[in-house]
Amino acid sequence: MTGALVLTLGPAVMGTFLLHRWLPALDWVQSWLLAITGITFLSYGYDKMVAGTRSTRVPERVLLTLAFGGGTVGALLGMRLFHHKTSKESFLERFRLVVAVQIVVVASWYIFLRPH
Repeated sequence: MTGALVLTLGPAVMGTFLLHRWLPALDWVQSWLLAITGITFLSYGYDKMVAGTRSTRVPERVLLTLAFGGGTVGALLGMRLFHHKTSKESFLERFRLVVAVQIVVVASWYIFLRPH
């Protein structure tokens, strides 16, 4: 799992810095959310592509961690577009919990903590 997190979160961090540099109108949170959304979407697509093969899969914990880290939109798009993890009820229950917590965290940031 650690390797999968490094392979996904590393590019997300790099993407955050690049987005913030190239699009200075975005704050750091917006840059992070865009980067992690893209990485999450790609991770769901990769996992679906290698499902049923002997290739290394992306662990469910990593997929959920990416969503929890702000990639909910990418996860939802990946789930719908790739038809991935949409019928596995145990995954969907944990995913719904992750989405609820993420909504509270992001809303709290913008309502209470974001510098004005």
